Amino acid sequence: MDVTYFRSPRPGPELQLQIAVTKKIPSLFPSRDGLNWMAGHVSIGAGMPDLLVISSDPEVVALSRVDFPHAHILAYLRAVGCARLDTIVQRVRWSPKMIARCLDALIEAKAVNNGNGTFSLCPRWRNILAEIISIEVKMEDWRRAIEQAGRNSIFAHRSYIALPTAVASRIKSEPILRQIGVGVLAVDDSGEVLMVRRTPRRQPLVWPYYYELASLTARHFGSYLDAIRRAH
Repeated sequence: MDVTYFRSPRPGPELQLQIAVTKKIPSLFPSRDGLNWMAGHVSIGAGMPDLLVISSDPEVVALSRVDFPHAHILAYLRAVGCARLDTIVQRVRWSPKMIARCLDALIEAKAVNNGNGTFSLCPRWRNILAEIISIEVKMEDWRRAIEQAGRNSIFAHRSYIALPTAVASRIKSEPILRQIGVGVLAVDDSGEVLMVRRTPRRQPLVWPYYYELASLTARHFGSYLDAIRRAH
């Protein structure tokens, strides 16, 4: 997988670590069925993870045709199961007209069902992104890396930090890693990357961020498919 960068990486030792990690992503995290994408420096929530590895259901591409802000609506319907238009208006706090138009677009994208005026998320859209893995890369400041990785865990299924081997070996048993559920990757001078601490898979906590990433994934693959169609 190539990396799509949303901000140009800064030259320096951390970039070399990041490049080493990206080369080893296929062996560290084997691709799932569906669409697989790697993105760098995505602005999401209060952070900008160094790397995100995202595996998604191909149906996510339908969001590339939805021209309305939809992450909060999808997240709300995921949380409550189903709701009527007036309830969605009260919770999301947009105009009824805008929400109605957004729901129509989501219905056309087969992300939302309308059952006699009650809207619900289509089942496959509850887990449209099968896996989100975040990775923070640091040369020495492992405490800062852990802080950032912990923040990433609100939208990622797994969150890792990548450090030089000497640093990773020294801190891999730090209690805070277990407490907040962060894994550790060790990068040696030759560019080899080892997983020295795994992290359990967890459900994201902030679903609007999850669906914002779904939208970014949709736009990425939508643009890619459009380019293929134009070439033919």
